[in-house]
Amino acid sequence: MKYTMQNGKTLLIVSGGSIDINFSKEYIKDKKYDRIIAADSGLAHCKEIGIEPTDILGDFDSLKNKELLEEYRKKGIPLREFPTRKDYTDTHLAVKYAVDLKPQKVTILGATGTRYDHALANISLLAFLKDNGIEAKIVDAHNEIEMLHGPEERKYLRSDIKNPQNPGKEYFSIIAFSPEVTGIDEEGFSYSLKNGILYNKESVGVSNEIMAKEATLRVKTGYLLVLITRD
Repeated sequence: MKYTMQNGKTLLIVSGGSIDINFSKEYIKDKKYDRIIAADSGLAHCKEIGIEPTDILGDFDSLKNKELLEEYRKKGIPLREFPTRKDYTDTHLAVKYAVDLKPQKVTILGATGTRYDHALANISLLAFLKDNGIEAKIVDAHNEIEMLHGPEERKYLRSDIKNPQNPGKEYFSIIAFSPEVTGIDEEGFSYSLKNGILYNKESVGVSNEIMAKEATLRVKTGYLLVLITRD
């Protein structure tokens, strides 16, 4: 599967974390991406999913099949190699590169898994992308994670939350990413909130549910993690 570049407005980053190949194939099936960036062993994930990256970067220390590098190099796909000893993770390098392309939206696959250090660092990158005016989310078979920064309002359609590839109960959770998040309104949820405050040492925003056809989330100040999760 190939994608045509159109000014880099919608980007997909495929990182080297754990990834459900069948879910990923189904998730991207009807979506259009102007650029696809493979980070390190995310290159192998791209091969399994059946998508061709437009850009490849990393130190490739976790890429087991090094022949893939030569395969894509011969195709003329831009490939940026970095030393293993470096300050940034490969996913961070991919995100920094994506920011330079000035997209409107970024989706990241392969950003979660058994390495909680990488997963937490990748979630932090959502704030970095938000600071650069880019809407971004991390997606895996059980989670969709995004970052809001006040003042901001977001609408969520209950029909969009349902995932036919992973049917079951969908939970809607909010967690303070900054020390304090203020002016939180949740309308159309099982647990409503009006002008609420969340602190990053609390769990009161976890496991809510959307009850209305359309739900509204508002935040006045601070960084707020929004997670749509399924068991």
